[in-house]
Amino acid sequence: MKKNYGIFNLLLIFLVFIYFDYVSKLWAIENLFIKYQSIELTSFLSMTPVWNSGISFGFFQDSGKIGRYGFTIFAFLVSIWLIYSSFKLPRYSSLGFILIASGAIGNAIDRIIYGKVVDFIDFHIEDLHWPAFNLADTIIFVGATLFIYNQFFTIERTFYEN
Repeated sequence: MKKNYGIFNLLLIFLVFIYFDYVSKLWAIENLFIKYQSIELTSFLSMTPVWNSGISFGFFQDSGKIGRYGFTIFAFLVSIWLIYSSFKLPRYSSLGFILIASGAIGNAIDRIIYGKVVDFIDFHIEDLHWPAFNLADTIIFVGATLFIYNQFFTIERTFYEN
C-alpha cells in the first residue's frame, strides 16, 4: 500500500486549492460585492455577497479584532500541524488533511486582507437559506469527509493500529 501522495504532490494540491479559492473570491468581489447584487443560478442556488466576520455558520460574528486575529492565528497553527501530519498519513487521510489546511488558509487570507471572510454561495429553498459559504469551506468539508471515510471504510484505517 502506498503511504501517501508524497510531499511534493501534497504541497502542490495545497497551493492549487488556495489559488482556486482566492480566484473565486476575487470573482465574487468584482461581480457581487462591488455592485452588491445576487445572481440566481437555479431555484435553490444563488451567488449572494456575504461578509462573515465569524466562523462557520456565522458563529462569533461580534468577536472584533480579537476574533479576527485569533481565528487567523489559530487557522495557521492548525494548518501547519495538518500539513506536517499529512506527510506521515495514508493516502486519503493525508489528502483530507491537506484539503482542510488549504481551506483554512484560504479563509485566513481573507481575514488578513479584508478583516472578514468572503462568502457567496447561497443554497436555499424559497426563503429558507443555508448559511452562505465559499470554496474554502467546501474544500474543508471534502477534506473532513475524506478523512472520516478513511477512518471507517477503508483498509488504510489499520495504518493507525500499527
